[in-house]
Amino acid sequence: MNCYTLLNKLVNGQIQGFITMTQQSAQPAPENSSGTSAQPPAQGQQQKVKVWDISIRLFHWSLAALIGFLWWSGTEGVQMENHVQAGYAVLALISYRIIWGFLGSYHARFINFVRSPFTTLKSVPDVIAVRSDSHYVGHNPVGGWMVVLLILTLLSQGLTGLGTTDDIYTDGPLVAYLDSDMVELLSSLHHQIADLLIALVILHLAAVLYHDAIKRERLIQAMVTGSKNTPTPAEASSFSAKRFLIVVAILSLIGWWLLSSFTGGGY
Repeated sequence: MNCYTLLNKLVNGQIQGFITMTQQSAQPAPENSSGTSAQPPAQGQQQKVKVWDISIRLFHWSLAALIGFLWWSGTEGVQMENHVQAGYAVLALISYRIIWGFLGSYHARFINFVRSPFTTLKSVPDVIAVRSDSHYVGHNPVGGWMVVLLILTLLSQGLTGLGTTDDIYTDGPLVAYLDSDMVELLSSLHHQIADLLIALVILHLAAVLYHDAIKRERLIQAMVTGSKNTPTPAEASSFSAKRFLIVVAILSLIGWWLLSSFTGGGY
C-alpha cells in the first residue's frame, strides 16, 4: 500500500466519522414513559436536601412536649414531682443541643446559622417578605438568633428551678444548700423567666406558621422528615452515630453524678 492510498483511506474515514456523529446528534432525545422527551434537570429545579439529622428532630419534638407539660403542671400546681423530673430532662436536652451545636451535623452547628447582628438586621425585610430571591436551607439569620435565645432562656429556667421552692411540698435539689434570700430570688426568677419563655414560644410558633403557610417553606414537614426542598445546591447534614453516642454517654454520666450528689439518687 503506497502513501497516497493510505492517506486517502484516512481522510475518507475521518469524513465518514464526522457524518455519523452529526446524524446521531441530530436525532431526537429518547422519550420517557410519559411520552415526553427526556431532558436534563433545569437549572433552579427543586432538589431534596437532608437538613435536620434524627437527633435534632428528636430533640425538637421532645422539648416541645416537655415545655407543654411543664407549663401545664407549673400553672396548675399539679404533678410537681413529675414537673421536677421534666425539668431535669429539659436541662439534659439543652446541654446536648449546646454540645451538638459545636460537634453535630452541618446545619445543627451554631457557626452555620448564627450571623452577626448587622447581617441579621439587614436580613429582616427579606426574611419577612412573602416573595424574596434568597433561600435559607437551615435557619435564617433571625431564626438562628431565636434558637439561641430559646436555648439561653430554657437553660436559665432550668437552672433557677434547681433552687426554687413552692414553700409547700416541692423543693429544687439545691434549696438545701442555699440561704433563704437566694432561694427567694431564684424562685422569683423562675416564675418570671417562665412568662418570657411562653412569649418566645408563641413568637416562634407564629413565625413558623407564617413561613410554612404563607411563604410555603414547609418548615414543619422538614422537622418531621429531616429533608427540605431547595432550588439551589446546598450542603447536606450527615449524622454521626458514633459521635452522638459518645456525647450522650458523657452527658448521662454527668447527669447521674449530679443527681446522686445533690438529690440522694433523685426521685
